[in-house]
Amino acid sequence: MIAGILLFDLFKPDRTSVLLSFSLLVVLFVAIEVLNRKSLNLQATRAAAVLYLIMIMMFGAVRYSFETEKVQPITVQSLSISEWESFRFTGEVESVSYNSEGEPRADVWITGTELKEGVISKERYKIRLLSDQIIEPGSGIEFTGTVIPVSEKRNPGQFNYKQYLSSRGISVQVKTDSLISTAKRSGVLRWVWWREKAQLLAEQNFNAETAPIAKALLLGNKQDLEGKSKQAFARAGLSHILAVSGLHVGFIVAPFWLLIPLFWTRKYGKQTGLAVLILVLWFYAGLTGFSSSVLRASLMAVFLTWGKLFRRSPDSINLTASAAVVLLMIRPSQLFEIGFQLSFSAVFIILLILPVIQRALPYWMRLRWYAKPIMVVVVSVVVQLGLYPLQVYYFGEVSMVSPVANALFVPLLGLIVPFSLVCILVSAVVPVLGEILNIPALFFLEAMNAFVQWSTGFEWAWMELDRPSFLIFPLWCSMILFIASWRVPEMKWKLLNVSLVLLCVLQVQQLISQASNSDMRVTFFDVGQGDAALIQTPNGKNVLIDAGVWSPGYNSGKSVLLPFFEDQGVEKLDAVVLSHPHADHIGGILSLIDGIRIDTIYNSGFEYESALYHKYLQKAAEKNIPVKELTLGDQLNVDPSVLMLVLGPDGTIHDQDPNQHSVVMELIYGDTEILFTGDAGEDQEIRLVDEYGGMLDTDLLKVGHHGSRTSSESDFLDLVTPQIGVVSLAEQNRFGHPHQEAIQRLLNTDTELYYTSRDKALIFIADREKIQKAEW
Repeated sequence: MIAGILLFDLFKPDRTSVLLSFSLLVVLFVAIEVLNRKSLNLQATRAAAVLYLIMIMMFGAVRYSFETEKVQPITVQSLSISEWESFRFTGEVESVSYNSEGEPRADVWITGTELKEGVISKERYKIRLLSDQIIEPGSGIEFTGTVIPVSEKRNPGQFNYKQYLSSRGISVQVKTDSLISTAKRSGVLRWVWWREKAQLLAEQNFNAETAPIAKALLLGNKQDLEGKSKQAFARAGLSHILAVSGLHVGFIVAPFWLLIPLFWTRKYGKQTGLAVLILVLWFYAGLTGFSSSVLRASLMAVFLTWGKLFRRSPDSINLTASAAVVLLMIRPSQLFEIGFQLSFSAVFIILLILPVIQRALPYWMRLRWYAKPIMVVVVSVVVQLGLYPLQVYYFGEVSMVSPVANALFVPLLGLIVPFSLVCILVSAVVPVLGEILNIPALFFLEAMNAFVQWSTGFEWAWMELDRPSFLIFPLWCSMILFIASWRVPEMKWKLLNVSLVLLCVLQVQQLISQASNSDMRVTFFDVGQGDAALIQTPNGKNVLIDAGVWSPGYNSGKSVLLPFFEDQGVEKLDAVVLSHPHADHIGGILSLIDGIRIDTIYNSGFEYESALYHKYLQKAAEKNIPVKELTLGDQLNVDPSVLMLVLGPDGTIHDQDPNQHSVVMELIYGDTEILFTGDAGEDQEIRLVDEYGGMLDTDLLKVGHHGSRTSSESDFLDLVTPQIGVVSLAEQNRFGHPHQEAIQRLLNTDTELYYTSRDKALIFIADREKIQKAEW
């Protein structure tokens, strides 16, 4: 079934053809089965078995096709093509969260939309609401708002916000213009009442230090956790306990499993036991907001308990797989969610490998009191190693203290979590008693938090690793199955052979990748109305030219550049060249100074009165990062295979415009040349023409000043004659860039133009002979 989903996602065939293929397979399968019943035939039996497997695969593709091609409500379609227009809405707030800047955002179920005066749609759909005003979950709300475009992934390594909202069933984003009315809808029959009550009781039972951790641990509410605390728990390998998931459901189910023998002996005991468990899990899921992780884990728990109570299937692997199949039938896109992958991978790793390790332990050790603590540590290490590919692929970090941290705290959490939830229930009736009973849990969370903060203070507590090849996943699966089949020699050696073949393929891929490192790679980032480009040289050096934009609450360094560096494994910038001191070119430099090692910062030497300019000079000095001025004739000796020549500024102050004193740099690699001009205007371009003449000829031009009419002067372009031109700008900008006059002058030179506003981030590969655009 997973294969069918993956194949459909990879090739994206037409749904009609997939449905037709599936129907033909069903007809063929039924026909073979009918014939086989009349006259048993071994070949027909085998053919039916193969067809059956292909049918399941095709069913996965069909089901996924219906989800991906689901037709949006007419109202949502209308709003999606009405960006920046204002409408009137009525709805109910489902949940409220906050972004990294502390700004509120709400998911709202809309029940009424006034598309135009007198025309009201009653279609129900969900939106993401951005508001400056306080909105409470469960509130009925009426407001006017402007439809804001949902930002899609525009740079490699960048968070795909549009895809994230789509996974939550949201296709429209609205910014409130005015809040007309809001009414609190609360009561014991509404889940929001129970959630708020549980969170208040948790705050009452814990102190200011531990209450945010307790709410995350018990109820899945991480809004009050600071970013540093989240990062510390992640680097200690304990972030999974802060996201209510299978671990927490396991803590709740564990006491119930101890009572299972009692249900076996009573009439209707099995049915009663299963019904009680379902009710408990349903109530807990409601308290946590019916999160996907809790529903996923609850379904697994119900399947496993059903097998245990009714003794129907002793195979936990098959029961877990059945839960996965049911979830994928409900929503196939879950397959691509990291939570789904981590949850089921962890469970399968434990179920497959743990029995092998248990059998390997000496019999006498299994009888000792320390056998269980040892197995807890073993499980932690096994899961940590087993999930290594997923952790590195998605997060780029592996915790080195995770086995110790999990061995110390996870076993006790099996007692603390259900105990704390009981204390919350007691506090609802007798507050003082609940608070007193909860003291051990309070001390436990204080100790755990202290350990986390202390252990992650060491640099060796975690490792940052480069993203591995995708081939590591089949290699990882074959190795796990190899260990799991240790007692089945026929299968064990076959899986070992598969693992060795995959390992060889992985090595060959790495050799090919190293051989292709003779190319120079240039990435022009889409940073909106600004500039940022990264040059990656054949010898692994990284040079950043400009650092994007800055605006209140946003900068390109944090939102675009650092995520890219982390995704690509860039650990150091050998040079940062800031063409001139305007905020659309140095906007992300402060975040870069804090977030990545920088060898040297270069600038134009033009003094500029701005807080951002002086702040980055001050911060660079504090970090002991040299800041050097570049002038005509200088050369950046970063990589001997690439000539980096500085063509401007000339060291003379011609006027008070920083644009006219931009750093202009030419890159020469073999027979290929790339010219960066910053925001150089006509005056500086004329000086370049007078100074260099025909030497300005280049293959790729970073078009000056975002395509402004004050740049790309005709005489300059006649000498540059670029084959490719890249214009870095925002789609909607107050300057009206690109200006028609400048674009026409570029087109007159037969330049092939690309725009970051239209084409998103752009990657070009130079192989010493030619420059080609690469896809990402």
